[in-house]
Amino acid sequence: MRLLEDLYVYPWVSPQENNANTVFIDGDVPTLIDPGHAHLFSHVIQGSAQDGIPVDKAALIICTHGHPDHVEAAERFDEGVARAIGKKEYEYLQSEGRELFMMTGAQAPRRPFRLLLQKGILNLGRRRIRVIETPGHSPGSICLYWEEQKVLISGDTLFYLGVGRTDLSGGDVHQLAESVERLAKLDVECLVPGHGQIVKGRQTVRKNFEVILREFFSVNSM
Repeated sequence: MRLLEDLYVYPWVSPQENNANTVFIDGDVPTLIDPGHAHLFSHVIQGSAQDGIPVDKAALIICTHGHPDHVEAAERFDEGVARAIGKKEYEYLQSEGRELFMMTGAQAPRRPFRLLLQKGILNLGRRRIRVIETPGHSPGSICLYWEEQKVLISGDTLFYLGVGRTDLSGGDVHQLAESVERLAKLDVECLVPGHGQIVKGRQTVRKNFEVILREFFSVNSM
């Protein structure tokens, strides 16, 4: 589904299984974000084919965090496709982060992530994407802010009227609150979360932040 110029989103809508929304940014460095579960990746292949965007043209895969429903399908790409994840999340994946894979029967990453991201600007050719460290749902979660388009790709840090759970290994509700408060200061017109519906319109996005901060974290103003 084409959302904006060179921005495509493939939402996961089935209630039968859990899986991540997948994002594709076209351009000089075609980038696939959160490919999801390996056995459910066909919906991305089908959706991108309908958009005339062969998913195999991806040169870079970015995972907002290391949970199976966001990273597992990265293994289907060959070694010529660069893979990126937050530096702190990669360290987490080498230790307690693997527990969730064992618990769910998912395939843990076999090949290492070669690009370890920290806060700052990621240049994708002419595209400039800001990497924002947002711990809370997991220790090294990141969000991606495309300032030119006013788009925030939030992974599982926040959703429409919700936030990522913190009861899994490495979760921290206090860190999550701080992360959401920082994100709320951005100028966002389109929020693309890791699960659920996309939030469009500056005022709607702002209201979503206000509700989340108040209802989940008892913060009454932005």
